[in-house]
Amino acid sequence: MKKIGIIIGTETSPIEGQGKEFKKYYKKHKKYFDSALEELELSSLEDLSYDVQIYALLKKNAPKNVEIIPLWKLDYTKQDLDNLDLLFGLYEFTYALNDYGQEGVKQYLSLMRTNKSNLVPNYKLLSFVMNKQRYMNYFKKRGFPVLDTMFFNIELYKKDKKEAKRLYDKITKKFEGPIFCKPELGGFAAGTKLFKKITLTSLQSYLNKLIKQGYKKLLIQPYIEEFLKYNEIKTIWINGKFQYAYGMKVTSDEGIIKQSKLDQKLLNELNKNGREIIKTLTKDFGLPFLLRIDWGCCLPNDNICRDYFLNEIEVFPAMVSTDAEDHDAFDRLSKEILKL
Repeated sequence: MKKIGIIIGTETSPIEGQGKEFKKYYKKHKKYFDSALEELELSSLEDLSYDVQIYALLKKNAPKNVEIIPLWKLDYTKQDLDNLDLLFGLYEFTYALNDYGQEGVKQYLSLMRTNKSNLVPNYKLLSFVMNKQRYMNYFKKRGFPVLDTMFFNIELYKKDKKEAKRLYDKITKKFEGPIFCKPELGGFAAGTKLFKKITLTSLQSYLNKLIKQGYKKLLIQPYIEEFLKYNEIKTIWINGKFQYAYGMKVTSDEGIIKQSKLDQKLLNELNKNGREIIKTLTKDFGLPFLLRIDWGCCLPNDNICRDYFLNEIEVFPAMVSTDAEDHDAFDRLSKEILKL
């Protein structure tokens, strides 16, 4: 019997409270969703996060000769993973940091690196995507549009507080206006900060908070006002083929997000660039199975037409309400996993 393990435990974007359109979606898969919640000893629809939904649909679609094994957060051993034929994760390093700190990230990466199962994505690609500095430099070198970004090792400041002044001088020399900061492995805007006018004192206070939260590296970019004005466009790909896309926009300081449909001409252009990204990645890391490519607006230049830039790539993307809406994407994803 083939054994497929799926790492879950994100506790993110449950089906509860997502709107009327989800009543039909839940009803369609009710038997399998309820069964998964009971098996995992979860209490209600508030626990039916996107990864649990995908696990339930894997169980639904798996043939009799395939066993689907849930792996919760980091509650498993290398031996558990070695006994699998295929290992696919949705709970990944960002969640491990939130739940267990840096030790959790180390444990997660060690388990992914050393297990003997067929890991999807492969460890080389997984570790590459984890390091945003590495992949942004990689894409910049190959001619893809990325924002000018400064990277800072927070450990330097932790060892020597004088590093704050050195960083402050570099920032004010490189960026004239407001800046946006984001820690590496910071998910769902955690740890991010907009400095409309940075001071040494405010920078030191921010770095101290990041140390307490366990972050190791900081990304510093010019603040792009249009980024909040226009949609960040998220495109989903499976085995190098475009699946769907949606736009997301933060509409207030509280982080309220609205999703919307996209201009088809713009989407076609971004997908053309997306195919080039996948082609490039495939040469060095193999074809990514699941990939989300995020595009932001706009590059700070004088072009009349707005130029979107590559903001992020994810191989274990957090998937939200729109991902399951209308086209039943989680059901489709589960069927593709079973083909691996």
